[in-house]
Amino acid sequence: MKIKYECYPCILRQSIESAEMIEVDDQKMKQIIKHFGEILSPALDKDFTAPMLAAEMQKYIKNLTEVEDPYFNLKEKNLIQAKKLLPLVEEEIKAAEDPLLAALLMSAMGNSIDAGVSLNVNIKENIDQAIEDSFAHSDYPRFKDELQTAKNLLIIADNTGEALFDRLLLKELKPYNLKITYAVREIPILNDITAEKAEELGIGEYAEIIKSGTTAPGMLMEEASAEFLEAYQNADLVISKGQGNLEGLLDIEEDIYFLLKAKCEIIAEVLDVGLNDFVFLYR
Repeated sequence: MKIKYECYPCILRQSIESAEMIEVDDQKMKQIIKHFGEILSPALDKDFTAPMLAAEMQKYIKNLTEVEDPYFNLKEKNLIQAKKLLPLVEEEIKAAEDPLLAALLMSAMGNSIDAGVSLNVNIKENIDQAIEDSFAHSDYPRFKDELQTAKNLLIIADNTGEALFDRLLLKELKPYNLKITYAVREIPILNDITAEKAEELGIGEYAEIIKSGTTAPGMLMEEASAEFLEAYQNADLVISKGQGNLEGLLDIEEDIYFLLKAKCEIIAEVLDVGLNDFVFLYR
């Protein structure tokens, strides 16, 4: 999905927030803002996606500050909050008329924990919203039908906090005897999940964890690892989590289920839903 003009100030804000989290001095902050200006013209002239531009800014910040994971503390904070609410979500799924559908909804709810959009997320409010509103768009009947004969499922993961809720989805998928592959980022980028953290959170109990190869906060097929490409080509079903992965895949790939919360007006407009709606879309 080609970057929209409205994305540029958002990525600059995101870059400044990254720098503030690691308390850079005034000189380095000026260098970061200056670098954004330097790469803006090339980005405008090429078919950049928002994840591409965000990746370039995060790479520059890491090199400038020698901090490999600026979002480490935020990710830990998000996990603490999510773990406290996990029993509530588990009970909602258990009590639901269709636990798999409820698990998909709660996995989409977890996508609200997105540092690319906001550093301050009230997970409890998002749980309440999901329970009250459910999906604004859902292709669940198609997914449930395809699930009956599928043998391989690939999930392209997104944020660290939401991986806890992804684990509940994986648990509900276990009876279908699928080979499930859970693809994570190659390196720490924003608050996205890494292989080490996915293992720590117990994802490996239900799925094979692989690195996607991408160094951006969204799946870029031009960076895909051989391991990811094999899993993608062999998958009967693909679930792409979150906005960044959608921005990287929407216009170039087919036969994907996009599972997310539409957290910005651009994404909401592209998906023809309302701002902050939960979506399970087949494209």
